Amino acid sequence: MKRWCAFLLAMTIACTMLATPLLAASKDDGASAGSSEASSGNSSSEPDSSGSPDGASGGAGSASPDASLSPYVPPDEELYQSQGIYLLNVDSGEPVYNRNEMERIQPASLTKIMTALVVLESDHDLDNETTELKTYIQNYLYNLQAGDGGIYQGVQFTLRDLLYGSLTQSVNAAAMMLADYVGNGSIEDFCVMMNQKAKEIGAKNTHFSNPTGLYIEGEENYTTAYDMALIAQYAMQNEDYMEIANTRVYTAYPTGGPESGITWISTNKMINAADTDGYYYEGLRGIKTGTLPEPGQGVVNFVSTATRDGYTYLAVCLGAPYRSPDGEIYANNLAFRDTARLYDWAFDSFRVKTLMSVGEEVAGVNVRLSWDTDYIKLFAADKFATLVPKDVTGSDIEPQVEIYKAIERPVKGQKGKTELFIDAPVEKGQEVGRVKLMLMGEEVGSVPLVAGETVEASVALVYLEKVKAFFGNFIFKFILIFVIIVIVLYIALMIVRNHNKRRYQAKRRRPPQQKR
Repeated sequence: MKRWCAFLLAMTIACTMLATPLLAASKDDGASAGSSEASSGNSSSEPDSSGSPDGASGGAGSASPDASLSPYVPPDEELYQSQGIYLLNVDSGEPVYNRNEMERIQPASLTKIMTALVVLESDHDLDNETTELKTYIQNYLYNLQAGDGGIYQGVQFTLRDLLYGSLTQSVNAAAMMLADYVGNGSIEDFCVMMNQKAKEIGAKNTHFSNPTGLYIEGEENYTTAYDMALIAQYAMQNEDYMEIANTRVYTAYPTGGPESGITWISTNKMINAADTDGYYYEGLRGIKTGTLPEPGQGVVNFVSTATRDGYTYLAVCLGAPYRSPDGEIYANNLAFRDTARLYDWAFDSFRVKTLMSVGEEVAGVNVRLSWDTDYIKLFAADKFATLVPKDVTGSDIEPQVEIYKAIERPVKGQKGKTELFIDAPVEKGQEVGRVKLMLMGEEVGSVPLVAGETVEASVALVYLEKVKAFFGNFIFKFILIFVIIVIVLYIALMIVRNHNKRRYQAKRRRPPQQKR
């Protein structure tokens, strides 16, 4: 009996070992299928990979937070003096060149961009509400030797006048008076509003501790070239801001002020066609200058936009040196010089070109479950245009095709080679994949691929596939193994039972032994 029990146990173990690889294979198959579904699902919902939130087919774009590497590099890069640089094509929203764009740098008077935006978006009447210079502001600026811009106590300025003073000649008193008025007497509260607005815009590595940009030891006042590009793009959408920032000379006539008014001249020499220093740049607008003259902290910043031949760029140059290593003030504004070089290079080197047209044949794919067709062509669903070097043509673009829910099968007679299939039914115009457009190893964009014809599924092939799938799925394999185990156990049990029965019958037929 012990031998039969051992045999029964051995049979059970053998059946279990037989089932294990089948169940494991079923589990692996299920995992692979699930992975394939997830992959194709992600692909189908993938946004336009043009490197900008708005895509590359037109419209005002935004700086891309993922653009940490420069797509292109100017040939004279070593000449640039700015510590942080961000150059953006506004038409496509694509960054063209950047350097240390996430490094924190003192914004200086670029701070006044945010000061002006908060005021412009407040509910105050810019032309009819007035304020005057308060004693604490006058004393504060006097102690810092930060100038007054011709503003004196007892003179009433409109908020619009102060915006002009702040953005043209970068008058610190004007910026502080605006902050005091809109902040209801608290410049600290106004700075909270400035920082809230910066976060709304997406400038996560920016903090303002005052409305002027003046350097105060111990205060947290910083930004990055990338953040400043976001803030500048936001400012560009405000018509009042751009009108004020691009005014070369402005005269205010405050109540109680001199009859001749107070005249402010823009610190942005690149918009002054009469500039004798050679800074003027045709087509350039705004957006704000910024300078910190303090030894050890001296920087020159500049944010601007320029348009030529239908193309518009935004350039941010931060941290250009104000003083030489020996402490001498540079004769040239190095941020202006960097800006001119950037624009010259961009306008001369790049063009927006169509790299793929609607209806262009891109690829093809095999089709299963249809008697009628086993292959269909795939066409581009959209037009794709983007900013590229002017000598780039369509032949320089390398397409990489991705098919959603594709099934990979080995090619008969060609070891190691596979081909892709999709299942019928397929509707004409149905999105079945995507093509990535690669230039010099970098993806410049992508376009959906659609089927070029309708393919009906064959009922017989569909049902056959379902039967195959059933016989290959986990539940069927589990039931099959379970039935086999039950049958083996039943047979083993019957063998044991019959063996015991025969022993019992033989024992009954054996004659009794006689006693001696």
